[in-house]
Order: sequence, then structure tokens, then C-alpha cells
Amino acid sequence: MIPGEPVREDMVLPFQVEPYALRGRLVSLDAAVDAIVAVHAHPQPVARLQAEMLALAPCLAGALKFDGVFTLQVSGNGPLRTLMADVTSNGSLRGYAACDEDGVHRLVQTHGPRVPLSRLTGGGHMAFTVDQGRHAKRYQGIVALTGDGLVECTRAYFSNSEQLETDLTLAAARDETGAWRASALMVQRLPFAGGHGAPPGVSEEEYDEGWRTALILMGSCTPEELVDRTLTPEALLYRLFHETGVRVWPRQPVEARCRCSAERVERVLRSLSDAELRSMMQEGVVSVVCEFCKTERRYDAMALAELGCDHPVSGRMLQ
Repeated sequence: MIPGEPVREDMVLPFQVEPYALRGRLVSLDAAVDAIVAVHAHPQPVARLQAEMLALAPCLAGALKFDGVFTLQVSGNGPLRTLMADVTSNGSLRGYAACDEDGVHRLVQTHGPRVPLSRLTGGGHMAFTVDQGRHAKRYQGIVALTGDGLVECTRAYFSNSEQLETDLTLAAARDETGAWRASALMVQRLPFAGGHGAPPGVSEEEYDEGWRTALILMGSCTPEELVDRTLTPEALLYRLFHETGVRVWPRQPVEARCRCSAERVERVLRSLSDAELRSMMQEGVVSVVCEFCKTERRYDAMALAELGCDHPVSGRMLQ
């Protein structure tokens, strides 16, 4: 490897901290997070939160065994109304945010560029959802927005809803070219015999001390280290946990990929009435923009007629 050459890739790296098999995941996003955040061009505080959310979603999803979509969504009552990221079980990641940019800029004038999440949302909740399709039960957990960031909300969720000891840290930054990168690091203490207690042959005191040590070591990781593109994820984990020992498992790739399609859009258009289609028309064209990837699909009257939509005005398909 050439010194200074970027070595990060978009992935989830599962690991365990010895000697008591504390479970962890390190998420590193480079091109994927920049592709998603850049296309939305939100004000800096919202863009940073969006980048953090995009790293947090696969970090949490990596703890689950599912075949479908894991969704993480913040819903607020302030300038930031919606912050969302979802990831499929095969690593396809997407996200979006909806905000009042003028309201965000006013908060920046008061609080600076790192506006607390609670100020941006004005209250609300965070939802954790696993959807495995119509043949499986949909799971959803909800926690009130507390604290000043996504980390505090996630800790509260695991503490209150899952009763699973969890700690994590997030970081997002732009490099010298303006490209976004983001990372998430999480460690969890799993229950043992009977759903609680220390592993066999280990006293409660030793187990508690091992957990406290792991938290101290993880807490020594700086935001700069988390998003350092010249430091491999494996090297970062070794730097943090080599004193106790750390074991890594194969990397799980993540990529920015939206699930929108012309087929889905056209299915919706065919379900609309002529009056509804007319109300959507601007200068003779129905334009549909995906909230996630911002892909625009445009249909004139002839294109709508070809889809089976009943519209009397002639025209042609716009490319």
C-alpha cells in the first residue's frame, strides 16, 4: 500500500472484544455516504446528521438476522421534520432528510454549525423498523428524542426497550475535497446463562470489569480516528482493543443503491384518476422525483396514455 493512500471502503466489520466475547460492529462509509448526502445538499447541520444516520443504520442492522429492510427514522416537529436511512439485508443503503432550510439557518445563527438534534427537531421520536415482507411479522421500536444527538437516542432505545447494554460513537466529516465520510462504532454486552449474568467460569465482578474496560477503550477513539481514510478498520480496532484482544469477522459490503424504479412509479400513475393526473401536470408534464436519490421521471400525455392512463391530450414521452 502506498503511504497515505485511502484504504477505507464502504462496509460493516463485525468483531468481538476478548476475553468475554463482547459483540461489536464498525461501519466505515466513504463513497456511499458522499453519494447520498451530496445529492440532497442540505445545510451543514442536517447534512452531518444525515451522514451519521447513514452510518448508524447498517451498524444497528448488523446486529439482526433478517431478510428484508431495516429502517431508522427520526420524526420531529421543528425545522428538521424527517431524517431517514434504510439498509437491506444485502447492504443496499439509502436515506433522505426533509427540513425547513430557513429555520435551520436561523438555528445556526444562534447555536453555531453543530446545532443539537433536539433543537433541530423540536421534539419527536426515533423509530427502528424491520420489515421482512408481507409473510413475516413487522417489528418496530420507538424511543422519544432525548439528548443532543443520535448516540443518546440509540443508547436510550437499547436501555429502555431491549435491556441490552450498548455503547456507541458516531463521526461524520468532509475531507479536503468536500466529500463526506462517516463511521459508527458499537459494542454490546450480551446476556449469558438464563438470559443474564456472566459467562461460565467468570465472576460477575470480572465480567463487569471487562465491560467497563471495553467502554474506556472505545471511549478513547476520537472522531478523527473514526473517519481517518488512511487507517484500516482492522488497524483501528487493534489500536483500541489490543490490550484485551479483538477478533474480527469477514467484512460485509455496503453500497449506495436506491430501490426506486420506473415500474413502481408507473404502477402508481396507473392507479390515479384522470383528475388526479391533471392536478399533477405542470406545462403538460407529470414529473415524479424520488425523495431518496432525486431521480426525476417525466411523463407527458402520450406517455401516460401508453401506460393505460386515460388522458385526452396528445403528446410525446420526454427523455
